[in-house]
Amino acid sequence: MVEALAFGAHPDDVEIGCGGTVALLAQQGRTVLIVDFTRGESATRGTPEEREREAAEAVKALGAAGRINLGLPDGLLPFTDPERRVPVRDLAVQRVVDLIREHRPRLLLANHPSDAHPDHVVVGEVVKQARYLAGLQNWRPGRSRHRPDLLLQYFEHEQPAPALVVDVSAVYGRKLAAIRCYRSQLHDPARKEPQTALSRPDFLERREARDRFFGAQAGVSHAEPFLLVGPPKISDPFSLLP
Repeated sequence: MVEALAFGAHPDDVEIGCGGTVALLAQQGRTVLIVDFTRGESATRGTPEEREREAAEAVKALGAAGRINLGLPDGLLPFTDPERRVPVRDLAVQRVVDLIREHRPRLLLANHPSDAHPDHVVVGEVVKQARYLAGLQNWRPGRSRHRPDLLLQYFEHEQPAPALVVDVSAVYGRKLAAIRCYRSQLHDPARKEPQTALSRPDFLERREARDRFFGAQAGVSHAEPFLLVGPPKISDPFSLLP
């Protein structure tokens, strides 16, 4: 059984948004599977083949159990696939429901459904909907129903006030190592593609500054912020204490 599924629209979204949390769970002995919706083929830099190799390296850096790519069309998640003539979002919901029922995780990590990138928005909405639908026995009957206990949403372009932060200080080096696996996306003067936010020389510094900011709010060196979907159920308030 997989204990957590971590979803992203593109290879590198999970690493950038919640890579520290994935590494922390893996260090604790929990089984985490990363799920990318697309191959990132519409990206300004790199090729799908490069991203595939980089994503495989990043899994090892984080200590995740594995990685699945749903093969949905990059940049078309909110729209209709011109080849299959069906809404891509509908396909995504079905596939995520099937994954949840197959692997039966207790925890989901996914994009927050408010973001500058429309693919990120769709992933956040799809995972939230699929979590609920996967618990309905007669919705796509087949495998038995399963609804994960908790959905944590990470955010990228927007910075809302988090519901909680996860202390990732002990594994922050692994998060940075995983992000550095995406050489095609990061700063490289030898590459001739147009520049992006990720390829700026200070991208990693800016990402770490954000995680240090949220860490400082919690009294630790580095933390990743999340929003909650539904209140978590606890029986011991002291379990919330360090």
